Amino acid sequence: MKRLAPLSFLLALACGGGDSSGGSGGATAPEPVASVSISSPVSSLAVGESTTLIATPVDKNGNTLGGRSITWASLNVTAASVSAGGVVTAHAAGSATITATVESKSAQTSITVTASSLDCSAVSPLAPAVGEVRILSASERALLCVSGLTAGAEYALIPVNLGTGGGGTAVEAIASNTLTATGPPSAVSASVLSGLPAASPFVAGAPWMLIDAIGSSGPRQRNIGFEQSLRERERAMRRSAPATRSSAARARSLLGGAPNGPANINSLPSTPALGTLVTLNASATSACTVPLNRVARVAAVSNTAIVVVDTTAPPGGYSDAEYLSIATTFDTLIFVIDTTAFGAPFDMDGNGRVLLFFTTAVNQLTAVGSSSVIGGFFFERDIVPRVANNIVPFGCATSNEGEMFYLPVVDPLGVFNTQFKDKATMLKEIHSAIVHEFQHLINASQRYYITLEIVESEEVWLSEAMSHLAEELLYLRVAGLASKTDINYQTSIQPAFRLDALNSYGVGNLARYNAYLGDIEQNSPYADNDDLTTRGAGWALLRYALDQSPGSANTYLHALVDAPTQGIPNFDNVFASIGGLAGAVRGFAVANFADNAGVGVPTINTHPSWNFRDWLPHFTINSAKYPLKPRQLPSGLTQALALPRGGSTVLRFRVAGGGVGAVRVTTSGAALSSAITLVLVRTQ
Repeated sequence: MKRLAPLSFLLALACGGGDSSGGSGGATAPEPVASVSISSPVSSLAVGESTTLIATPVDKNGNTLGGRSITWASLNVTAASVSAGGVVTAHAAGSATITATVESKSAQTSITVTASSLDCSAVSPLAPAVGEVRILSASERALLCVSGLTAGAEYALIPVNLGTGGGGTAVEAIASNTLTATGPPSAVSASVLSGLPAASPFVAGAPWMLIDAIGSSGPRQRNIGFEQSLRERERAMRRSAPATRSSAARARSLLGGAPNGPANINSLPSTPALGTLVTLNASATSACTVPLNRVARVAAVSNTAIVVVDTTAPPGGYSDAEYLSIATTFDTLIFVIDTTAFGAPFDMDGNGRVLLFFTTAVNQLTAVGSSSVIGGFFFERDIVPRVANNIVPFGCATSNEGEMFYLPVVDPLGVFNTQFKDKATMLKEIHSAIVHEFQHLINASQRYYITLEIVESEEVWLSEAMSHLAEELLYLRVAGLASKTDINYQTSIQPAFRLDALNSYGVGNLARYNAYLGDIEQNSPYADNDDLTTRGAGWALLRYALDQSPGSANTYLHALVDAPTQGIPNFDNVFASIGGLAGAVRGFAVANFADNAGVGVPTINTHPSWNFRDWLPHFTINSAKYPLKPRQLPSGLTQALALPRGGSTVLRFRVAGGGVGAVRVTTSGAALSSAITLVLVRTQ
C-alpha cells in the first residue's frame, strides 16, 4: 500500500518551507548528549526486592533528549543486577554502583543492599511429614515459614501458573535461613547408571534414541509446522458457519444416515471391485477452492477400509496383498482401538468404511533433505458436503465427501525424496499415523454431525493430546501392556517384541514429554501452539487425568469428543472430579517432580501408568539423568523467572535442624499474582 505523506509535511511544502536548515536540503543533525542523570525512588533495597531507575539524557541547554538508547550496567552483580530496562534487583547484602550510559556520557548511582527482612518470629512454622503435599494458604503465600525440626528437613516449593490468558507471569523467590538441598530425589538414578553399557552407538544420534535400543533409531520426526497450518486451514473453512442447527437436523444425524443419501465417496461403490478407478482431491494446501485431482486405483477392500493407490506411484511399492494386510490391520487393531476409546465416526458417505488414500501428493510434501517428514494426514474438508444441507450449513466445493486419510506411497528409488524407501519402516509409520489421524477424524465428525451446535474444532493442544494418546493405546496393545501399571524401562524393552513396539509406537510420546520436562519453565501442556513440547506435555497431562479420575478412561475420552465446548472448558467439564484443568495441572506438576522419587507423595501426585523417573534417563540426550532440573533456593539468592500459563518450576531448599526457614514469592516485587499457585512438598 502506498504510504501518504503527513499533513504537516504537505503544508510545509505549500508554504515554501520544505528545508528548515537553509542549506543543501540535508537532514538536521541530532543534538548531542551533554550529560546524563539517574533518578531512583530508593537508595537501598532488601535482598529480593527490586526498583526501577530512570536515566535522563539532556543537551547543552538542559533540554531532555528523547529516543536515545540507554545502556545499564552494575559494577557488583553479586549484590545487585540491573536489566536492560533499568530494573535493579537485590541479591546479597552489600553495595552496587549502577551505571547508565547514553552515547559517550555516563552517570552513576549507588544502591545499598541490606539483609532480607523475612521474619518468622511471629509465625508458627509449618512442620509437614515427609511426602506431605500442601497447597499454600493466603498467609503462607505472603510468607512461608517452615521448620527444620530436630535433624533438618528438605522441601520443594512448586509455583504453578494456572492462568488461562496469554503472556508470562513474573515470579521472584527469595529465602532466608535456608541451605542447598542435597537429598532425594536425585537427578541421577543409581539403577539406571548400573545398567548402562560402557559405550553407546547412539550417543551422537537424535535425542529420542535409546541408549540400550541397539538396532533401532526410533520414529522419524514429524513435520509439526505442516500439521499446524493444516488445522488452521480447517478453522478458516468453518468460520463462516452458523452457530446452531435445528434439533430435527440433529435427530436425523443421530440416525446415522448420510446427509445427502448414500452418495459414497466420490460415487465410489460401497464395496468396489479391485482395480476400480476413482478421482480424488489430494490437495493439502487448499481447503475448498483449488483441487489437486489424482486418479487412484482400488487395491484392497476389508470390513472397515478401502485402500486406493495413486496411479502415479513409482514401481516397487506395496503389492495388493500387502495393501490388504494394511486394511486388515486397520480392521482388527486400529479401528477397534480408536472407536473403543473415542467413539465411532459419523458415516457421512454411507459406505461403512474409511478410505486409505496412498498418494504421491503426500510424498511431495516432504522436501528433499528435510529433517522431518509428513507421514500422512486427515483433512476436515472431506467430511464437509460440497453443498450445504440442513445438518452442515456450509459447503466445500472440493470435498471428497467421505471419511479418509492421506498416506505416502513407497518410493524405493527415491523419485521424490529419500524418506519413503523402506517398506518395513513405512509400515510402522503408517499404522502410527492412521491411529493418530483417526482420532482427529472421529473428533471432527462428532462436532459436525452429532453435537447440537456447529462448534469450533477442538483446540490444538487438546486434540493433539488425544491423538498422541491414541498412539500410546496402540503401543500398549501391541506390547501387551496396560495403563496404571507403572511401566519402567526394563518392562518396555523385554522381551524383544516389546522393544519393537516401543520404537514403533511408544518412544515418540516419551521423547516429546522428555523435551517438555527439560524446560518446564518455558513450556506448558495447554500452550496456544503446536510445539513438540506442548504435545508431549499434553499427552502426559491427559494420561495423568485419566489415571487419576474414578471412572473408566473411555468414558472420559468419549465425553471429550462428544462435547459442545473445546479446550479448557471441555477439559474442566470432563475432569471436574479432579478439579478440572487447574486441579490436573497442579497435581501433574508435583508428579513430574516427586513420582517414584522415594518421597512417598499421595497417589494424586503420581503417574500411575509410567515410571518416568526410571525410564527417561535412558534417552541419550539426558546422560543418565532425569531431565527435570530444579532450582536451588539457599538463603539470600533470588530466583526470578516468568512462567507461561501452565508453566511451573521447582525450588528446592534445606532448613537446618532446630532452625526455621523463610521464603517469600512475589510478582515484580509486589504481592504474588493470583494466577500462581504454590505447592509445598517435604522431600526429606
